[in-house]
Amino acid sequence: MLELLTGASEAERERLLVLEATKLVDSPATEDFDRITRLAAAMFNVPTALISFITHDRQWFKSKVGMEVPETERGAAFCDHAIRSSDVLVVEDAARDRRFKFNRLVCGQPGIRFYAGAPLITQSGHALGSLCIIDTEPRELSEQEASQLKDLAALVMVQIERTVSVGRVHEVTHLPNRAQLRSDLQDLAMAGDPGARALALVDVMSSSQVQSALLALGLPALERSVRVIGSRLGSLLGSDITVYHVSETRFAFMLSVGQQEEASTKLEWIMARMREPFRFDGVAFTLEARCGALMFDAKSDGRRDLLRMATSALVQAGAESAALRWYAADMDVPHRRAYALVKMLPESLENGEFRLVYQPKLDVAKRRFSGVEALLRWSHPVMGTISPAEFVPAIEKTAAIHQLTDWVLEAALAQTAEWQSQGLFITVAVNASAKNLEHPEFASKVREACDRHRVDPKWLHIECTENSVLTGSRTSDTLQEIEKLGVQISLDDFGVGYSNIACLNRLPVSLLKLDRSLVAPIATDFRAWTLAQSLIDFGHCLGYRMLAEGVEDAETYEMLVQAGCDAIQGYFVSRPIEATDLLPFLRAQIPARLLVS
Repeated sequence: MLELLTGASEAERERLLVLEATKLVDSPATEDFDRITRLAAAMFNVPTALISFITHDRQWFKSKVGMEVPETERGAAFCDHAIRSSDVLVVEDAARDRRFKFNRLVCGQPGIRFYAGAPLITQSGHALGSLCIIDTEPRELSEQEASQLKDLAALVMVQIERTVSVGRVHEVTHLPNRAQLRSDLQDLAMAGDPGARALALVDVMSSSQVQSALLALGLPALERSVRVIGSRLGSLLGSDITVYHVSETRFAFMLSVGQQEEASTKLEWIMARMREPFRFDGVAFTLEARCGALMFDAKSDGRRDLLRMATSALVQAGAESAALRWYAADMDVPHRRAYALVKMLPESLENGEFRLVYQPKLDVAKRRFSGVEALLRWSHPVMGTISPAEFVPAIEKTAAIHQLTDWVLEAALAQTAEWQSQGLFITVAVNASAKNLEHPEFASKVREACDRHRVDPKWLHIECTENSVLTGSRTSDTLQEIEKLGVQISLDDFGVGYSNIACLNRLPVSLLKLDRSLVAPIATDFRAWTLAQSLIDFGHCLGYRMLAEGVEDAETYEMLVQAGCDAIQGYFVSRPIEATDLLPFLRAQIPARLLVS
């Protein structure tokens, strides 16, 4: 097909690719389409009604009433003119129309004199053909009749879209989709066709590229670019290889190859070509395309979840900023474990497998512990102790983070209320994720939880990272609402995220926490020490209190105190403490080692 389109315009090449992708040309007749042509012939009292598709060289009739031949050459097709407009093409007397009076279909059989055709236009704006009515006598078409013909054409398009997209064709490119790929893989397995193949999954744009293109070009242009990219990939692969459009920017295909080395050579060449600059709508693009691939044998491997395995390889390629990565079984381990952790969360919360421990924060000026940070712990009866560094990132990516944060908030406030009943009044910090802050009801949940446990909101701190507060405007609104309640807000991991200083002007933050990665090397790295001092001074100039976390030795502690850090948190000050042990710890005298003069 692509070779036949060399002389066509870009718009015509794209139209023909969309038509080809529908796989309707030369398909068997169906009652769904025939019913519409019969209705059209009866409504307009004409001998002939056609649903025609215009290919690169012919007019083929998907449905016909009163026409004996199944197709005509494109040069004789009235419908070739109809597809060039969005309106109905009306020819009242073809014998008097200079465009058609010498047409063989007018001069010979079937002797067309009257023609009216409504173009069949897809949602993407491509005219596939037309619904037309034909008579052997001249006649006129009223505005009402033209409107009725367009309505019938719309019904044809509904049927086309339904036929094309019965779970098997992507709506943007009209290429076979994920469901068709799975079906084809199953067919290969059932056929028992032995032989090595490579399944390749290509993501043609990074998420940042998609966002930039969407903002700069808009959705219709972005979809057009994806169609062009899909066509470009198909050209590189050749007409004998099927390209599948499996998600917004991901395409898949299979190569019949003997060895992985052979497939690597082919895929590396394709990825190099896909990364070459090209122009679209007058703008130069260089794709950040990546590929995940795996070798499989249809006879022995065809029933495995090959697409998931290719996706694992693609994710790994993204993580390593590599153009191509091959699947390895160990790639699945962290993904499957992360999925298992998320799935276990509701039951584990209900079974009491989670608990909070509390790490004290030392107020340097007051020489006392003024607050604690609530830290989550998970002890699973089978999997044992699960690190927060593992389960929190996995859960943060899902809606389950709301359930987990709700539990932490309730548990922390319940413990705060119990301590206050024993005469201990101390602030308790709870971590909130980006998804929490984006939730429109999060501030209300905080207020209701404080009311429920009868804890003044001033004893609650919400800690959030730089990255989380810069995800959208909703997060800033949420923080403003929380601050109005009297809750204090801390910016965690300061200095290692976006470090967008401008954001500090619009966020109701009172405390900045220097990340442990900035604090740890200051005793041995002069530049790190200079940076830490500068950040402390910077924070103070803007009116923030500064806390250093991850302090693990006396020298680091003393340097930070001398630098004017307001608060210290870390193992040198105190390890996280169980709730039952905190009161005796805080009531004990501050150790002399923490009383730096």
